Amino acid sequence: MKTARHFKKTKATLVFLIMAALQISSAQEQLSLFNETYRLIQQKDFFNARTLFETNKERIPEDYRNFTAAVLYNAFNKPGLSENKIAPLIAAGNRLPDFLMLKLYRVHEDNAMKQYNYSKAKTALETLLHHYSSLLSAEEKDDLQNNLRIWTALEQQPRQKTVIQKTTHLKMKKDKAGLNNLTIGMGTDSLAFIFDTGANMSTVTESTARRLGMNIIPASIDVDAITGAKIKAALAVCKKMTIGNVIVENAVFLVFPDSALAFPQIDYQINGILGFPVIESFREVQLTKDGYFIVPEEETGISYPSNMAIDGLTPMITIDGMHFSFDTGAEQSMLYYPYYQKNRRLIDTTYKTIPVSFAGAGGSKTYKGAEIEGSFDILGKKVTISKLRVLKESINSEQVYGNLGQDLITRFQRLTLNFDRMFIQFD
Repeated sequence: MKTARHFKKTKATLVFLIMAALQISSAQEQLSLFNETYRLIQQKDFFNARTLFETNKERIPEDYRNFTAAVLYNAFNKPGLSENKIAPLIAAGNRLPDFLMLKLYRVHEDNAMKQYNYSKAKTALETLLHHYSSLLSAEEKDDLQNNLRIWTALEQQPRQKTVIQKTTHLKMKKDKAGLNNLTIGMGTDSLAFIFDTGANMSTVTESTARRLGMNIIPASIDVDAITGAKIKAALAVCKKMTIGNVIVENAVFLVFPDSALAFPQIDYQINGILGFPVIESFREVQLTKDGYFIVPEEETGISYPSNMAIDGLTPMITIDGMHFSFDTGAEQSMLYYPYYQKNRRLIDTTYKTIPVSFAGAGGSKTYKGAEIEGSFDILGKKVTISKLRVLKESINSEQVYGNLGQDLITRFQRLTLNFDRMFIQFD
């Protein structure tokens, strides 16, 4: 015969089991929210990841919440705030799974680089390679060892510093390839450099670096060419250069052999390229349809959410719920395989397959593609681009929908890129 005490014990056990089941269910739901946010981050869709995270962050466990915040602060160009979230995670040790700690140290390295702290970037990468190299493919290890050579070569160099003396208005000039060039002053000399937000690092030919008196640092850096081959590059630090009323000190350049940036078929030689790390330091740049480059002393205000993110050193923009890389140095936009997959039926039934070629340092390559008419809604403005190329095959496992360039930008009178408030505005 069961006693009242036995019934009470059975009831207590049942309550405990129910509570435990509820806790497990809640924990699973919390991790499910994190997993969905992280899936978007892995796809480089930082915009939808940010929306999902802001809505649900209080329901995500603290360590995972700090991790996600660190990654998103980094993506929206707030390296200092990102580091504030990383510090307690590193101090606490490996409370996160190893694959997340690997990602955390990659962000840690990127934050240091964006703050021009090359020694800290080196330390972050050394820690990553020491503890988490088993999670890396051979190709990833090679890439990170290449980064390590960069930070090791630069660890004793002073940080980049930019001073905006007053508003700058400069007329850009088109070169033989139709790319915008700015006159860069260095000492008593000056040369035209391509203005290119799509360049992850500023670049210069060896002869130009010597002509302008840059400090060349032998480093044997591997740079991927468009053909799939690798080009060896050195590094150089420019002690001081001027772009209008802007002074940039200690800017870092990749140094290529002259032949790597030569296109003899059109008698065209690139002297140098002003890339993202320098451009971002201006806080805001404006490009006008009539060819002017403007760095305002006072930043532009906005009344809409940020629509720009940074994937490493690549600017990105969200349009129509899709995320694209944004490259002012590209004369033509190009849509990638994810866009084709999303619109395969329409593209296959409307447009014929054609070869699509594009060139870069080291040569050119051709892929299967199509030429379509693409329409985009950009902050309430409808834009249509005819003869827009789309790739029907993947080049390098692209996770963005395409790369947008000058054929979009020139539809507007003015383009504003703000790297502080993180927006791209078309007027």
